[in-house]
Amino acid sequence: MFKAIALSLSLLFATPLLAAAAPEKGQRIEMMAERLQLTEEQKKKIQPIIKQSMYERQEIMKKAGIKRGEKPTLAQLRKIRGPLQAAREKLDKQMAQILTTAQMDNFREMQQEMRDNLRKKFKEGR
Repeated sequence: MFKAIALSLSLLFATPLLAAAAPEKGQRIEMMAERLQLTEEQKKKIQPIIKQSMYERQEIMKKAGIKRGEKPTLAQLRKIRGPLQAAREKLDKQMAQILTTAQMDNFREMQQEMRDNLRKKFKEGR
């Protein structure tokens, strides 16, 4: 049960841009671009995809009654698990069409790091 909750929380907050924890969205994109070694063309293609993905995830949370900065209930986490997983899979498919295999591996690694950090924070009660 704890693993399901932790996974739901990680899906709730894990976006590739947040992995870099930069204060401004533009800086996050640049940090992601640097880490993935994106070309200018790739950056232009990825920016709207990331933006749309973040919007979709925010809408999923909003529909479940989850407010930013508030800890979601177990019922809310259960409600969003499926839709967030679908959004993540959609993002992965879109990114795979733009990134090289090595970049995609690095992108998935970035996502996993973010999930791991969120699980750690959740376990610590933050």
